[in-house]
Amino acid sequence: MVIAMNCLICVGTAQRIQCLGPWEERDCPECGRYRVSDELIMMLMEQGQIFDVNKTRRWLSSQRVAGAVPSIEVHEALLLP
Repeated sequence: MVIAMNCLICVGTAQRIQCLGPWEERDCPECGRYRVSDELIMMLMEQGQIFDVNKTRRWLSSQRVAGAVPSIEVHEALLLP
């Protein structure tokens, strides 16, 4: 099932993809398809933080080389260059 939502990275219009597990998955025309852990989303909301759009897009691109949907967890978010 696909639902229109906002991108968790750039806040643009994105499709929410149903997925199993503690994840939110989005497919954004600008950021591509990715997953973010529920734990990280809650942490960002509690701290009033947002992703650095350019750094996160670069990191997602580098992760797509393996062919899988990139997943951003707390430890990746802390290490984004």
